[in-house]
Amino acid sequence: MYKTISIHTRSTYWATQESNEELIVDSNDLSQEIEKICNQLETDKFDIISILPVNSGSINHGSGYYQTESVIIIAKKQ
Repeated sequence: MYKTISIHTRSTYWATQESNEELIVDSNDLSQEIEKICNQLETDKFDIISILPVNSGSINHGSGYYQTESVIIIAKKQ
């Protein structure tokens, strides 16, 4: 049996001269969420197969960015 879990990132906005809004992913929060889910999967006797980032982005006025929108964890029952 396989299990797939998606963890959405939490982000904050900050302003720069180049752009009114820049999106910053809270990587500390994301790493804590990944650790919590992986530990729970281990407790439930699942082996982690992979952790995949899901990126999204935008192009605005000739400049662009991308960010990690979420992470997908794939696990298999032992």
